[in-house]
Amino acid sequence: MRLFADSIAASAGLVDARALRRQPARTLPGPLQHVWQRLVGDADAWAAPLRSTRAPAAPQRVLVAVEHAAGSQFAALQTALRDAAPLPDDLACIALEGSGFRGQRGRAWEALRGNLHVSLLARLDLPAASVQTALTALPAVAAARAIERATRRRVRPGLKWVNDLLLDEHKVAGVLSATHVQGDRAAYALVGIGINVERAPRLARDPRVPPAGSLRALAGAACPTLETLTVALVEELDQAVAQVRSGDGSALVDAYRRRSLMVGRQVAIWPTSDVDRREAPLLTGRVRALRPDLGLELEGHGEPVLAGRLTFLDSANRVEHDVVEDG
Repeated sequence: MRLFADSIAASAGLVDARALRRQPARTLPGPLQHVWQRLVGDADAWAAPLRSTRAPAAPQRVLVAVEHAAGSQFAALQTALRDAAPLPDDLACIALEGSGFRGQRGRAWEALRGNLHVSLLARLDLPAASVQTALTALPAVAAARAIERATRRRVRPGLKWVNDLLLDEHKVAGVLSATHVQGDRAAYALVGIGINVERAPRLARDPRVPPAGSLRALAGAACPTLETLTVALVEELDQAVAQVRSGDGSALVDAYRRRSLMVGRQVAIWPTSDVDRREAPLLTGRVRALRPDLGLELEGHGEPVLAGRLTFLDSANRVEHDVVEDG
């Protein structure tokens, strides 16, 4: 694994500053040059080896660290995929802070310093139909595992369908996933993860969105350092991608279902789009089961719910007591 940072500050805590070497952007490896230009511009890189502390890293792992991202790294990588730009097989990007970031369905999202913002790109070349559910589960499971690992299991968030991590009924992280499909093959997986480590972002008032929280406010002394969580998350993402590549993506889906906070809860399902602002939800009911395809079965409703925005209609015990151990 190798780190390329756009400043010494962007690499703080990840590598010893004495190991950093300035590398002109024009001398970066070919595919990385294109990514660097899109994410950073013409600035030189500060490069250093970055050792994995757990499982072996992805074979061509590159980590790009940006002090201030001028736009969403997830969106920039999506555009690069659409443009058929040359890309590394495995790439992780982190931003200490940024502007113009977007969350689910393009909603504005504050990328605040002190929080963790990661995008990961991984080449797959696998049958799209066989991996889609696993790729939906992948970023949420990896983020939950990373938080647990970085806090020595003192903090254990649960998963709210489909892409929120909750702690004490507060959203502490959100994830995105996209698959670049060519024919019937999933060529690349792209995931984006934002974890509120030190600060809770300001959210527009919306009864369909849980209140934001930070690990610092909710976990106190158990809150991990940004550096520890960064390394843990990149390594957990690598491990999860390796599971998908090996044909064991169902294990990620099982892990997602074990961590789900949904079963037994009274919920409301709203339209996915913000354009459809209804006064009443599309459906309400108690969740009877979370299916292997991550569809929700609601009592009194015959068809499973496969898409939508979900809110809880009941109160719940503290999230960390509801989580089942991950096998």
